[in-house]
Amino acid sequence: MFNLTPQERQVILFLISISLIGLGINFAVKINSKIENIIKTDINTTKLDINKVGLEELVAGQYLTPKLAKNIVEYRNIHGPFRDLEELKEIRGIGDYRYEKLKGLFFVE
Repeated sequence: MFNLTPQERQVILFLISISLIGLGINFAVKINSKIENIIKTDINTTKLDINKVGLEELVAGQYLTPKLAKNIVEYRNIHGPFRDLEELKEIRGIGDYRYEKLKGLFFVE
């Protein structure tokens, strides 16, 4: 069908090989990142008492932005200790979605 010289066939074979290697590497990177996210363990998995944790600890955990951590501390200072974790939803910036992520990090004594 195609009338190619041996050198042209080698170039085409080389380009196809490089493309397949690139696809393989891309696939391996995607698989590894998914596996890494699945088995990723966090050293700091201890739940924190929302009524005792300080601003520095909230920010250091890297689960909250500094602004959101400040809002939590301010809410606690104004309204007193949290009676249950549902009160987090009353803080500006914490809706249902963020609350679901945060409720695993804190507890109320």
